[in-house]
Amino acid sequence: MTQTQLFVATDINEIQTSPTSQPNPVPAEPDREPVPILVIGEQLGIDKMVSALYLRRFAAVLEWSQILPIPTIGKLVRSLIRYVSLD
Repeated sequence: MTQTQLFVATDINEIQTSPTSQPNPVPAEPDREPVPILVIGEQLGIDKMVSALYLRRFAAVLEWSQILPIPTIGKLVRSLIRYVSLD
């Protein structure tokens, strides 16, 4: 069985965020494709995953959407859009 280890900040409130960050910026080049990234689960798990990705310099906390419910499965979700080159 493979084990997954998650490294997160001990207190999510310690993470610095910038109020000037704009979520999901529009790509500068038209030859880039938007790729949505979803984190689905319970609020604590989502917060820890977003924090872990921030610590790995993947995305700032404010780049993620607000947490939203998914009524059909009884879970919560946050989303982020990244753009990839089509080359």
